[in-house]
Amino acid sequence: MASVAVHYGWLVSPYSAKTRTYIKHKGLAVQDVQPTASQLMGVIRRSVGRLIMPTVRLADGTWLQDSSVIIDHFESEAPEPLIVPPGVSQCLAASLLEVFADEWLSMASLHYRWTIPENAAFARGEFARCGLPWAPRFLGRRMIASIADKMESYLPVLGIDEVTTPGVEAMVEVVLGALEAHFAAQPYLFGGRPSLGDFSLFGPLWAHLYRDPGSRFLFEDKPNVRRWMDDLLRGAPVRGAFLEGDEVPAALDPLFACALEDQWAWIRTLVGAVDAYCAENPDAARVPRALGEADFAIRGRAGRRKLVTFVQWKAQRARAAYDAAEGQADAWLRRALGLEDGAEVSDVLTPISNPLILRDFKPVLKGRVPS
Repeated sequence: MASVAVHYGWLVSPYSAKTRTYIKHKGLAVQDVQPTASQLMGVIRRSVGRLIMPTVRLADGTWLQDSSVIIDHFESEAPEPLIVPPGVSQCLAASLLEVFADEWLSMASLHYRWTIPENAAFARGEFARCGLPWAPRFLGRRMIASIADKMESYLPVLGIDEVTTPGVEAMVEVVLGALEAHFAAQPYLFGGRPSLGDFSLFGPLWAHLYRDPGSRFLFEDKPNVRRWMDDLLRGAPVRGAFLEGDEVPAALDPLFACALEDQWAWIRTLVGAVDAYCAENPDAARVPRALGEADFAIRGRAGRRKLVTFVQWKAQRARAAYDAAEGQADAWLRRALGLEDGAEVSDVLTPISNPLILRDFKPVLKGRVPS
């Protein structure tokens, strides 16, 4: 039995970057390990059912998987320093950024990593270095190729092709432009202390786009974003309080509009598919991992991607934050979307009729399984 918790994740993993910087910021007694291929295929896959990162083995032998679950667990044990702003609009905004970073920016992560040869070669080298540290690098690349090929195969799953690629790149331009403008005035997203949104965005931006050499050019004219990433790597020192008045800075509006207009249109499609499945299968305790494919759009570029049902579990967390705001975040949402005063926004974040919970690391339908 381990005396402390152990965090398993490679530097090239965006979700591991999210949890690693969170753990460092909180000052938690957690050992950080880059697992070998034998650990991934052995104890980790046996314990959580998949070859995946990050995972955490707690001191009592319990395993955690998924970056949100890991953060939820440690937040329940050590809530200070706060990473979830107390204001309802800021809380919702942080939750929206987690869904966006985890489930939408992944298109940018995979596009830049696997369609730029320099990045693909770098990633395969990193996979070999971490997974097979004892092997010569050329041999390690061959032995680890199946893991790299698996990651590259997700491009069509997420709808990344020659048609949608310009939309993906336009999204990155919006995100980095908004962050650069915002960080000229504030150290973190919501003021002087980091939030869940900071850790979530840092994961894909640093671990994929910045750390991979072939896409680092995206940050050449973004000194404020680079300073923000450096701060997070140092443990994200607290430099003040969350912004007063539950303010969500207007400089971030283009980023939130991107998430609300593109990602949440897709989430509404996904939730509709889950609802249809539940109506057709009233006795089902779980939904399939995917429900076929459907149309989506990113910055005006249309494509098709797989309806991965786990995304609803992540999205319903943001919807719960919206419900908890009881309308107090509506004015900010209207501003971010460029809507007139009084415009209805309650359905922008689609209501969830068939919520999911996680059981044995897999989503199941809440209320259809024993509690």
